[in-house]
Amino acid sequence: MLCALLAATLGAAHSDGSAGLLRRMRDAAGPVWSAHIVSVARLVLDGTPTVVSAETQGPRVLVKHCAGEVCDGTYFNGERLYSLNMNSTLVPQPRQSEPFLRSVRIAGGLLFLGPSSEAPGVRVVNGGTAWYDSKPYRTLTIEGSDLIPLRLYVDPRRWLLRVVRTLDGRETFEYVGYRRIGAFSLPFEVLHNGRILERYDDRAIVASVLQPPRGLVPAFNGPAESVATDPRSVTPIVECSVGGVPTRCLIDSGNSGLSMSSELASRLGATVVGSYKVRGLGDYSTQVVRAGPLRIANATYPEAYYVVLTDLRRYGYDVVLGADMLATANIEIDPVAHAVRLGVSDAHEGVAIPLSFENFIPVVTVDLGSVEAQLAVDTGDESNINLSYDFYEKHPGLFTVTQRRTVGGIGGNSIEMIGEIGDVRIGDYRLGPQRIGTTQTLQGTAFGHLGAGFLSQFLVRLDYAGGELRLLPRRT
Repeated sequence: MLCALLAATLGAAHSDGSAGLLRRMRDAAGPVWSAHIVSVARLVLDGTPTVVSAETQGPRVLVKHCAGEVCDGTYFNGERLYSLNMNSTLVPQPRQSEPFLRSVRIAGGLLFLGPSSEAPGVRVVNGGTAWYDSKPYRTLTIEGSDLIPLRLYVDPRRWLLRVVRTLDGRETFEYVGYRRIGAFSLPFEVLHNGRILERYDDRAIVASVLQPPRGLVPAFNGPAESVATDPRSVTPIVECSVGGVPTRCLIDSGNSGLSMSSELASRLGATVVGSYKVRGLGDYSTQVVRAGPLRIANATYPEAYYVVLTDLRRYGYDVVLGADMLATANIEIDPVAHAVRLGVSDAHEGVAIPLSFENFIPVVTVDLGSVEAQLAVDTGDESNINLSYDFYEKHPGLFTVTQRRTVGGIGGNSIEMIGEIGDVRIGDYRLGPQRIGTTQTLQGTAFGHLGAGFLSQFLVRLDYAGGELRLLPRRT
């Protein structure tokens, strides 16, 4: 992402006699602020041939790492940074890095050279002449609200950007290997603090507009409908079909994408497109297949990539629907009515709890007694509260173990130790005694999971795009 942020341009107010310098830079670089630039690097990562593509236009940057058809990456819309999975599903990343990314994009991408409307509030100040690596350069400083001030070093012979540095000198980006691509001069190599950050094999200007990723957007045949869940299960299991084959699906917010059983993949004759490392109670390597469409009630999702799970069918369903379904249509889970509603409109009932995301799985802050914990919201886990064993070892006084049992999960079996905790707080809700446990080999997200048992005390609304979990207490 940093590399691509350095690759192309905004517009800004300028002062202190910098107009002539900016004019020479525009003439030398070309109108990069309006161009859709596609850059490609071919690498071998951990023994696997990988193609890294970076697309930039204006403030937007799309970076993908692809092994064959299977890609993941990041998308920056100029304001917010998102993670991108193999089905182009987006979830927001934490905001801490965004001022720096925005500043680097404006500076390294020369976005300040375009019309002022492209970079409102950005100021460009002439810094005079300064030396870098024993050579003199013309310098500029960019600054503005919600930006990290940066100093730019411009080659006075070619009028091309050579260096971008933070004012304290801790972060330095260098641009070398410029080549002429039509009306543009573009660097083919970027160094960060003296080390190669990216080396492009190809760069091109394309006529199309850079489109933001959208994920698997469902099509509804009429108004959104409720879907009955299996009343015998605490987890939300619904009737569905994939590729025209009827089956059962688990709606699992603890899954980072989509998965299907090896039996269903064989029946569909699904095309194998890549490999994947599965982690649960154990781990194993498996395949990624392309299959679809997926239908639930009157909602149809397009063809998509699924991770194949060889030990899934024993749980009574063939498909696991995670972030790829949940991130593109708000969902409501009603434990009393034994129903799920897809594509629900925004609502204001209940208490809103902010979501962050870790590996595409939603995470909330929960007070366990006097201990604050970040727990994954996991509708596919039957537990109430299931802590990672590392977290439990650091806080053994949270509960007294009264029961031990063998549990099974994706990748293997383990021992779960169970007890009770007297006080749990989430948002504005303070709950009385709750069942709590820890699983010895759980490779969980965050410090553990809030499972379907805990969530069954509420009407649950998940809004991934809005970064919000809403809970309304229900009698169960």
